[in-house]
Amino acid sequence: MPLSRTGHPTAAIEASKTPAFIPTVANEGGKHWTVNEVRALIRIWSDKNIQQQLEGTVRNKRIFEQVAARLQKFGIDRDWKQCRTKYKNLKHEYKSVKSAQDSGSTSKSMKFFNELDAILGHSTMEQASKSDNDESERPPEWTEAKSEKDSIEILEDDGDFTSSTPAALEAPQIKKETIDIDDDSISTTSEDRSCTPVAKRIVGTDTHIPLEETQNHFKVITVNDTGAGKHWSDNEVRALINIWSDEKIQQMLEGATRNKEIFEEIARRLMKRGIDRDWKQCRTKYKNLKYEYRALQKENEHLGNPRRKMRFYDEVDCILRRQPLGPSGWGCESSSLLSDLKLGKKVNEGKTKEVYELPDMPGCVLMQSKDQITAGNAARKDRMEGKAAISNTTTSCVFQLLQEAGIKTAFVRKQSDTAFIAAHCEMIPIEWVCRRIATGSFLKRNPGVKEGYKFYPPKIEMFYKDDANNDPQWSEEQLIEAKFCFGGLSIGQTEVDIMARSTQAIFEILEKAWQPQNCTLVDLKIEFGVNVLTKEIVLADVIDNDSWRLWPSGDRSQQKDKQSYRDLKEVTPEALQMVKRNFEWVAERVELLLKTKSQGRVVVLMGSTSDLSHCEKIKKACATFGIPCELRVTSAHKGPDETLRIKAEYEGDGIPTVFVAVAGRSNGLGPVMSGNTAYPVVNCPPLSADWGTQDVWSSLRLPSGLSCPTTLSPEGAAQFAAQIFGLNNHLVWAKLRSNMLNTWISLKQADKKLRECTL
Repeated sequence: MPLSRTGHPTAAIEASKTPAFIPTVANEGGKHWTVNEVRALIRIWSDKNIQQQLEGTVRNKRIFEQVAARLQKFGIDRDWKQCRTKYKNLKHEYKSVKSAQDSGSTSKSMKFFNELDAILGHSTMEQASKSDNDESERPPEWTEAKSEKDSIEILEDDGDFTSSTPAALEAPQIKKETIDIDDDSISTTSEDRSCTPVAKRIVGTDTHIPLEETQNHFKVITVNDTGAGKHWSDNEVRALINIWSDEKIQQMLEGATRNKEIFEEIARRLMKRGIDRDWKQCRTKYKNLKYEYRALQKENEHLGNPRRKMRFYDEVDCILRRQPLGPSGWGCESSSLLSDLKLGKKVNEGKTKEVYELPDMPGCVLMQSKDQITAGNAARKDRMEGKAAISNTTTSCVFQLLQEAGIKTAFVRKQSDTAFIAAHCEMIPIEWVCRRIATGSFLKRNPGVKEGYKFYPPKIEMFYKDDANNDPQWSEEQLIEAKFCFGGLSIGQTEVDIMARSTQAIFEILEKAWQPQNCTLVDLKIEFGVNVLTKEIVLADVIDNDSWRLWPSGDRSQQKDKQSYRDLKEVTPEALQMVKRNFEWVAERVELLLKTKSQGRVVVLMGSTSDLSHCEKIKKACATFGIPCELRVTSAHKGPDETLRIKAEYEGDGIPTVFVAVAGRSNGLGPVMSGNTAYPVVNCPPLSADWGTQDVWSSLRLPSGLSCPTTLSPEGAAQFAAQIFGLNNHLVWAKLRSNMLNTWISLKQADKKLRECTL
């Protein structure tokens, strides 16, 4: 048998009339490895040079390209990914069997154990002279092939090992690569390389991937190796998981296959916390955490306590099991987070809170509440046990509601019962007040106005923060002429307009949120700051029970806000307890603002799967509003009975539904649905460039008695549905209101930039 210079057998393969089958990446593993192919792979693996290369690097694409090239000399056509996958599967199975044997168990065995033991167990190759099976000692592909059939013979391999346990019968073959990651990958996180190898199954498939592969293959940077070599610190991972825990983010991730925009949003949120990561890095780290968790969870009975094998197991477990986060608002175990948090110098101290730098979280500060209540610029001041926790709960819930709606805030996360983390801002010394009902100081400053007068739209006022002068009221002109500059941002007309418009939107969102609780939001006081990192204006400070007036059932005598403390003629322990009960009442109910009892869904009916991409855009847009969306295929022309059956199915379960009809050419879906259901129907035809002007008329000119409006934009169809559900769902309405605000702000800023360039 002829040998190459390296001592490996070479094969003289006859030319084939038909090229050998080379599987693509998409169907990697679709062709089983034959016994002879595995023998050839192991033979190449036994090369000391190959072993040294595999041990000395994490980037291994070129090594397996070399292995694939050597297999070609044996007449075996496998690409480098298939070689790497088979190599890792063999390695995993060997370690599994070896571990079982070392523990005295003989229940597991595998083919080629002796050969692999010679490589991985540092034994001599002579130990592998006899195979575990009764195959020929010389693989036929290592000898001269006699015919074309010999060179491309495919022998189905039923599995690389056998076991008496059911779990061991699972084939370790990877059938399809489903992860959107780099092929030539590098690890980005430190990991326990000694972790016992386990097999992992991708949810919803039959794919099995060894844990070792999840560490070496899934731990990647980005497609362009952006930030290569820059590991994710613990604080960065914590911030990513905290954003991931956002219900809105989870719904968006579940509702879309194309998720670039979602991870761009995550990257923006990280930037607000002083963490510079691009969307690709965020997506990659998200997938790494997910797959490592699932691998460890699948084999936790073998690992004992999986938390010892993976950082942040508890936090990821809370998210993927859809369990509520712990009392810290961050993870299941808040005590460890508190102990990890290192406080820097005190930045500021007010009447009811202290602000500390966070050395381990650049660009962030800790807002620590006090057990203190004040009135009249601290002319009245008392200690109220438990107020810090009550105020922190209220603020955290309110900011979470606003953030999920899309309002830009400084809030990062609730850190403890009495503190939360916020983006570091330079505060603008203006209190913005928004009023729906005339009461309090407004009546004193505006004689003749009766209490209870309602403002449509809400009344906006501003007050300059100056305790010595009792916070005088300012006009818009005074604020502009003050020529303030904070965080590198000059406060001019544009910035004043943005703060005024934001104040009204924030008030209206909170007003709408309190309505299901039968509680009237009378007025609201807020402050803005300039994020020192992003240089943008954000809602900052706090919004707690000191910041508003709340009247249950619209009755002032039942007020639950700090006005009950201001109105006290004498502060007694009993009176303070009454005030505390009011604050607790608000803190309990403010958590309900994050929930809704209202249900709703969108059902997209498409005439053909050729319109799927158009429909997926609708589904993705619905996810941004937190609205469930289902896709169905039916044709009102070809199967009207089935179309009406589907309609009846959704009418029968009592869940409010908006139907979106997606049909090109002649749209029969929308009119048929509109004529046979009392539920809202909207047309969203996927018009083509050639016939769009003709096709659209089938959606516009309808018989009398039909009412299905038409929108050409998938996002417009989702927004139409959101506006319907928003009438009874304050969370959906809040997202719509926030979108209006953000669109207005973006136009305002674009106009400012254009004017600056022109000037």
